[in-house]
Amino acid sequence: MKQLAIGPSLLAFIRTVEHGSFAAAARSMGLSPAALGQSVRRLEDHLGVRLLTRTTRTMSLTAEGHMLVERARGPVRELDEIARIFEEARGEISGPLRVSAPAGVARHQLAGIVAEFCKRHPAVQLELDVSDELRDFATDAIDVGVRILRPKNSSIIARPIADLQAPTLASPGYLAVAGTPTEPSDLARHRCISYRYRPSGRIADLQFKIRGKLVSMPFRPALVVGDVDVACELAARDLGVVQPPSNYVRDHIESGRLVHILAKYTSTPWRLYLCYPSRNKLPMRVRAFIDFVRANMRAG
Repeated sequence: MKQLAIGPSLLAFIRTVEHGSFAAAARSMGLSPAALGQSVRRLEDHLGVRLLTRTTRTMSLTAEGHMLVERARGPVRELDEIARIFEEARGEISGPLRVSAPAGVARHQLAGIVAEFCKRHPAVQLELDVSDELRDFATDAIDVGVRILRPKNSSIIARPIADLQAPTLASPGYLAVAGTPTEPSDLARHRCISYRYRPSGRIADLQFKIRGKLVSMPFRPALVVGDVDVACELAARDLGVVQPPSNYVRDHIESGRLVHILAKYTSTPWRLYLCYPSRNKLPMRVRAFIDFVRANMRAG
């Protein structure tokens, strides 16, 4: 049998199985999908067996692939541990890092933190996946995710990093014409702007703290939009009352375009979580990013 530097090809195969696709595995290794696919094919040629059954939509292990995975995962974990030890001994923070966050969080809270992290660690190739779609840590090759809801998967670590209020806001121009509500029930007589949650499609309720309890009040909005930033901008243009998560509105409030109403009823219905796979031996770059975000979220 001809000789082959089997280590890189074996690692490419194991990463492909772990991530569920060539594309996701390639991102985790800093390779192109084509290069990673060629590496797996070289391993198959060397062993003389097919390890993966591929179609245009799916990929599954053959019997030989299952056997190789069971035998090879232990040695590959040992190699990862050796690499991690030398990485930390050199004090290097480098390599690919894929972070997922909802659009509003990425735009208003995470962008500045990511910018500063990249300046401090230029050897890290950071990819910020900005989407309101819920990404999967395995199939989408996510290293760290910021979520508004705690993941149901018990294998995912979820660290709370910030609480978001639900301030009720309107423009001075709107209030001058429509009057200022003094009770949540008064909003039935006001124009209210709401937004539609993605991907569920549900229209956001109004949230209030009444007698110490969080009360969610469904209502008939005068205007519905698919983006919280747009909803805030429309409210600032005198179109009605809006109740966005607090991380969206700092600039509007500081400029005076929006002002607080019903402040004594403001609730805190949302909590941000920093999430990552439950692994004891995270790469140094992942741990560094987690620590950096937690420190800067607390500071902010």
